[in-house]
Order: sequence, then structure tokens, then C-alpha cells
Amino acid sequence: MSGLTPGVVSEFWQYMLHRYGGSVIDKRNASEMQLVGALLGKLGVVDKDSFLRHYATTIGHRIYIPFEIGLATADWSLWGQIMVCTHECQHIVQYDDLGPIKFAWQYVAKTAGRARLEAEAYRCQMELQFWRTGQLVSAHELASSLKSYGVTDADVQVAETILRMSGESVKRGAVINPTSRAAIDWLNVHVPELRAKAG
Repeated sequence: MSGLTPGVVSEFWQYMLHRYGGSVIDKRNASEMQLVGALLGKLGVVDKDSFLRHYATTIGHRIYIPFEIGLATADWSLWGQIMVCTHECQHIVQYDDLGPIKFAWQYVAKTAGRARLEAEAYRCQMELQFWRTGQLVSAHELASSLKSYGVTDADVQVAETILRMSGESVKRGAVINPTSRAAIDWLNVHVPELRAKAG
């Protein structure tokens, strides 16, 4: 097998969904996501079209995605689909660890809580990208993407600090998030040629 193919991406999603008890729903056609998108637009968090087309969203164990798994697009490369799967499965882990009420309170009612939960999930991108390239994704770049999540500038700064500290551990070989560990273990077996060469 050579490199990342649509079949590999589909198999990866199947593995991760089975491992974390997740299911996938097409976000673009989900009536509940249409309502959420309209509400977020009215609140000035993110416009409805952008929410439906450019963001994956996880509620409980349901992952809403705006793409077809294994079909690369301008917005969703095959590698991007691997990373977003891992990120969204990390939200399932958070949901299971905190319980539905505490998770909802942290994520919906408190911008600082939302920023921390997202920073933890964004650490998946940092860990996977380091595995693949040997380079860290910028903590500033990752944290800045939270601005579209309706959080404060102070929340973004805290998220950046969390990610910068995580980056120091990742550079030393740590894989902190459980979903990143699962993803990397799978990738090492199925597409080891993607891993950055040591040295």
C-alpha cells in the first residue's frame, strides 16, 4: 500500500468510529445542524453557510461532517479528514469523561471551557502533524482558529498557552491525547511510510 488513499481514509474512520462508539451524519443535510447554524448566525458566532460547509461538529457520539469520507476536496484533503476524525473522536472522549451535563455546560455556557476543550482537541492536529512531518503546527495558528468559536481574546491566549506547552512535550515524543495515540498506532501499521523519517 502506498500512501494515503480514499480506501485507507475510509478504513481509518471505520476503526476510529468503532473504537470510540461514534457515528457519522452528513452535516449538510441534517435538519438539527440547519437550526444550529441559523442560531449561531443570529448570535454572530459564525455564519450559517460557513458552519455547515467548513466545520465538523460532534454532539455526544454523533459526528456531523460536511464531506464524503475518502473524497478529497479543496476544503477537506485526505490527510485533513484523518486529522478531523481524530479531533472529533477526542470530543467523544471528553463527553464520556465529563458526562453529558458537565460537557454541555463547559462547552456551551462558558467560553473559557469551550476554548479549553477545543485546545485539547486541536492538540490532535499537533500530534498527528508532528508524526507525519516532524514539524509542529504553530500553537498561535491553532489557537487563532478558535476566534470563530465565539470565544474571547483572553480565551484564545489561554488556548495558545496550552498548545504551546503541549508542543514542548510533543517535540520530545509525547502523544498526550488518547485518540491521537490510537490514530498513530493505526497509521503506523497501515501507512507507516507516511511517518516522518527520524533525524
